[in-house]
This record gives sequence, C-alpha cells and structure tokens, in this order.
Amino acid sequence: MNKASYTERKNFVKYDNEHYLLYLNEEAAEIVVNEETGETVAGYNYYGNEVDGSVKIKASDVTEDNRRSKFIAGLIGTEFDVDAQIAILANDGDTTEHANDLARFKAFRSNCKIAIDELLSRTL
Repeated sequence: MNKASYTERKNFVKYDNEHYLLYLNEEAAEIVVNEETGETVAGYNYYGNEVDGSVKIKASDVTEDNRRSKFIAGLIGTEFDVDAQIAILANDGDTTEHANDLARFKAFRSNCKIAIDELLSRTL
C-alpha cells in the first residue's frame, strides 16, 4: 500500500480510455511544505496500490449517469475478476465453501459501495 500526500483534495482522474484512478482511503493531514522551517499546511493523505496513493480500476465509457455503478464494478474487479464473480454468484452458496465465498463477495461489494459513495460526495 502506497501513501501520497497532497495539499489539494482529490477524488478520481481518468487514466486512459480503459482505466480510472480513484483516491480512496482519504485522511486529513498536515503536509510539510518547507523542510527547513517545518512549515505545514492542511492537506490530505491517500492510500492505494499506485505510487500516487490511488487505486487503478478498469472502467470505460463512464458518464455522469453511470459513474457510480462503473466505479463500484471497477473496484470490485480489483479483488474479484469477472470469472470469479460469475462463479461465486452462480454457485449461490450451495456448499459451505461457496457460502463463505459469497459472504466475502457481498461484504467486499458493500464496502466498495460505501467507498465510492464517499468518493463521489467529496467537495473539491
């Protein structure tokens, strides 16, 4: 997990036609702007797998109307690829192992929704 600090608040950036960078795991922080004097300003820390503190997701054809669902799907895809998602949902908890997989998937999906809703509600 990488940490990056910024004086400006961030939410998301289009990386290319197939990806977005999401600045999740935000925390308010004092950012040192002058090492010699120790001067700080209010800012934010972000934690993610990219060096800039973001999380890169697959998402294409994103519009204002579908942004939430595309970002949730992309974030879920960082943990469960499409084949795994299909298998987990198709198995429908028919065994103890599959039930555990489904519960883990549902919990992760719920956390993704919370994270994306927080991200999209930020005022920049």
